[in-house]
Amino acid sequence: MIVGIDVGGTNTDIAILEGSKFRTESYRTSEVLRNFSDFIKKSFGDAQAVGIGLAVWFVDGEAVKAPNLPAIPAIELDIPFILDNDANCFAYFSAKSLNFRHLLGVTVGTGVGGGIVADGRVYRGRGAAGEIGHTYVGGEKICKCGGRGHLEAYFGGWSLKNIKELVESGEIYGMAEFTLFCQSIANAVMILNPEAVAIGGRIGGRLDERLVGEKVSIYLPDEIDVAVKTVRDDYAVAKGAALLALDAISQNQP
Repeated sequence: MIVGIDVGGTNTDIAILEGSKFRTESYRTSEVLRNFSDFIKKSFGDAQAVGIGLAVWFVDGEAVKAPNLPAIPAIELDIPFILDNDANCFAYFSAKSLNFRHLLGVTVGTGVGGGIVADGRVYRGRGAAGEIGHTYVGGEKICKCGGRGHLEAYFGGWSLKNIKELVESGEIYGMAEFTLFCQSIANAVMILNPEAVAIGGRIGGRLDERLVGEKVSIYLPDEIDVAVKTVRDDYAVAKGAALLALDAISQNQP
């Protein structure tokens, strides 16, 4: 049994991999973070490994910042575990499930995250590669990370308070914030040249992939072709975390 955990701002989603099948559970993050290690030990102490995905930045392998969480949870476990950025987990699951080796994953929920899969492997740089939500799109609006003019300061759950309703009604597609979102994706596509862009998260997964794809293509050269896919699986991050944990223990076996 391999367990994947997605620690979100509101909910903590669990994906339990047994054989080739997942089963899922969900908890309130406020309850889980009271004692994160104890929660894992009591609930999944018999797991072979645990993968944990959360919106955290890494520098040279060390978790240094979680802009949308009250704190980075302390983790002490007696079983193998990996900790990774939630968007990396999402990108890895998306690449595996959609069968792409070169993919940009973009999550939209409380904030905007990004992860890169290159040649079938997660590319992390020094630890924060792919953070599309914290790229500059213009203006001086202050982001939660402390920077100014970042995409996440204009597009996402904390900055655009009624974004869920705007997506459901379709109004979002005529808004300047949506244009900024698509321009940011186009910029990343030109730098990374992926086969596909996967968009997910509790908000991003509800976007119309055709409308996103059409808007993104406006800002790309005619010769650049990229598939845009929405991933409507709220447990994609947790599943990706489980798959990364499985890979980690498989690589360590003789």
